Amino acid sequence: MTGAPRSATAPPPPAADIRDHHITWPAADYPCRVLTPRAPAPGEPLLVLGGGLQTRHSWARLERRLSARHPLLIPDLPPARSPGRARASLTWEDLTDAALSAVDQLRVPRFAVLAVSSGYPIGYRLAQRHPARVTHLMLFGASPRPGPRLAALIEEGLRREAAPRADDPPGTHRRTAADLVGVLTNTEAAADHLLIRAAARVMTDQLTAAPGDPLVRYVSDRGSLLLRDPLPPGGLTGVPTLVGVGEHDTATTVEDNRAVAATVSGSTLLVMRNADHLLHMERDADFAAALTLFLRGSPLDSLPHCTTEHFRSPPAARSGP
Repeated sequence: MTGAPRSATAPPPPAADIRDHHITWPAADYPCRVLTPRAPAPGEPLLVLGGGLQTRHSWARLERRLSARHPLLIPDLPPARSPGRARASLTWEDLTDAALSAVDQLRVPRFAVLAVSSGYPIGYRLAQRHPARVTHLMLFGASPRPGPRLAALIEEGLRREAAPRADDPPGTHRRTAADLVGVLTNTEAAADHLLIRAAARVMTDQLTAAPGDPLVRYVSDRGSLLLRDPLPPGGLTGVPTLVGVGEHDTATTVEDNRAVAATVSGSTLLVMRNADHLLHMERDADFAAALTLFLRGSPLDSLPHCTTEHFRSPPAARSGP
């Protein structure tokens, strides 16, 4: 006997089971969001390392598009700087160890890595140190060093962190959030592209609604570390790598991402047209399609609104940033 037909307006059943796992780590414990496909899925586990101020709940669009095919592991890594912590600051190496603790405690021997913006230095180091465990590396919004505008904003955040103000005038959080988003996104491109403008507005609203000075939070989370060699020396070999960027990205430019891609032997640079730094929000369908094709080993040249470059030579030697 069959059950009653599902209403045409009823939402489809979830494609994955979702749980939060408690990850223990010496400096600070943290949660990791794990999505497990309900149907048998051939895709490998994907470790998602978000950028500054992103949390394990920031990836709803990606979850909808990928969680039926790939287990997703989305950790809330500890902030690099926290009041009251015995250590003054965590390093990129510390955060890389924290991310590795998540996959180890979840008993995931091999996994792909998606690392976005200030998550990229962690993903790069994971692949550099554990190439036998990282099956694919996908870096979006990567830069060898922050540009002058972002570096100046980080320095301002450090000054505010050192001398916090007790009472800010009304509207200060909104203005600070807008200033931060104005550096992380391309305001000129936003004037001409609705999706870029909408993603920037969502980010501004989220930063405004959260407690505390948005710039101090950005610096404390991971922003301050961007001043300290985000791209490690030594290059990378042996891991299929995709480096992606929006053509209008001014926070991590096409040239910045090309420079990172050039340190990875056999990497591919993907430039997405009509997209900015928040391209995973602005063009989520194209973003997910690029990830899916790359994880399958399929050519990316057929992706609409995208161009690709391939780096075949061994990574150039680097002694510093």
